[in-house]
Amino acid sequence: MRLRLDRKQKRELRKFLDRTKDKKEYRRGTAILMRSRKRRVKDIAKELNVSIDAVVRWIRSYRRHGLDGLKARKRTGRSPKIRSRAEKRIREILKQDPQAFGFLKGRWVIRDVAKALNMEGIKASRSYVHYILRSLGLTYKRPKLTVKSNDPNYSRKAREVSSYKKASSALAKRGFWYASKMKPGWSSIQG
Repeated sequence: MRLRLDRKQKRELRKFLDRTKDKKEYRRGTAILMRSRKRRVKDIAKELNVSIDAVVRWIRSYRRHGLDGLKARKRTGRSPKIRSRAEKRIREILKQDPQAFGFLKGRWVIRDVAKALNMEGIKASRSYVHYILRSLGLTYKRPKLTVKSNDPNYSRKAREVSSYKKASSALAKRGFWYASKMKPGWSSIQG
């Protein structure tokens, strides 16, 4: 199955590879370029990690339809009907307080958003809600716990406590923690 490309076809194929954002289209175009350089179909399949039949199909499709034969087709199947309703409702739900829906938390959690949608008759799993939130540009972040104090020396004291914690764990590793557990007046060093 020979494949010869003239300069114009090679230039068009390279432009196609530069413009495409679909990895499947890129792989197909690469296979065609490799075949035009007289590489064996078996070697192309091995390098691109596809079957030999797939490479043969791509070559055949390119011969019949040109660059259009390499383009990915629109996916078939039923279009999602829930998505637009769910997106709209999620936006409305997130603007409200979770306690208005009977949740005890003061912030929204993906699980609770999914429950709120299901209560309204829109069937949505947690993973689907997560997918929709990502598509809306919203991300889930764990709240950062902060302690606020009116004490002007609070930050200094917090640093001291953390250094005590580090020192105590280091002392415990070396075996000095026995001294603190002994009765007063006793020495940990036997002489």
